[in-house]
Amino acid sequence: MIHTMSGQEQDCKLQCEKYVDGQAYQELFIPQYIAQKHFKKEWHDVKKTLFPGYLFVDTEDIGTVMEGLKKFRQYTKVLRDGELVSPITQEEQAFLSAMMDKDHIVKYSEGFLIGKTVCITQGPLRNYQGNIKNIDRHRRIAKIDVPIFGRMTPVELGFGAFARLSEEEFSELKAERIQKQEQELKNSPDQVEVLTGPFKGVRGTFLYANAEQDEWTVEIDLFGVGTKVTFRRGEIRMFSDGKQDKEISNAT
Repeated sequence: MIHTMSGQEQDCKLQCEKYVDGQAYQELFIPQYIAQKHFKKEWHDVKKTLFPGYLFVDTEDIGTVMEGLKKFRQYTKVLRDGELVSPITQEEQAFLSAMMDKDHIVKYSEGFLIGKTVCITQGPLRNYQGNIKNIDRHRRIAKIDVPIFGRMTPVELGFGAFARLSEEEFSELKAERIQKQEQELKNSPDQVEVLTGPFKGVRGTFLYANAEQDEWTVEIDLFGVGTKVTFRRGEIRMFSDGKQDKEISNAT
């Protein structure tokens, strides 16, 4: 990580591309996340910096990178020990890589609240529910702890909660849905039954899958409208022509 001033990450990146030998690193990037901002009477996706004050460099030649950094000062920040950079561990790198896409962006997540429990239906937060510390529904933000900088560091990620129910209300909705679903979906070739989690016992319609990422997207009618929910393959049972658990061979 190259230390810079908060808000000047992009300027620092441009200076690095100018003064640091491009053969010394594989990539320079600023991790971002997708949030939503309300303007012109609508919500719009916006990109925000995930770690303000930090620029990431993928390099095996940190010495050459350091020499380039010393050629400009206005966009770098010197630490107490006189260094301009800090390494991250392989564990920290793996955590961040799993959370971000190939462009180093954490996509927007969606879900709903059951009492004090957060239920993620779509997005990267689904894999990090245990790290969620707080939900700000008004700003559409989730605050989570991320293992970075050698400690658990709080960061903000985009999260929209489209409903909030008590545990009793959710149980009633779920029971009502299970009661109706047998007749409604019995002839559907793409019928899916959820085997675990808050949707256990509920059936929906299989939409598509990313088998490589083990993400299987199902549409469930639980709030009066079709809601897309992503599952792992082991969390669902699929039906086709009366045969249970058929693999989708052409899923992409």
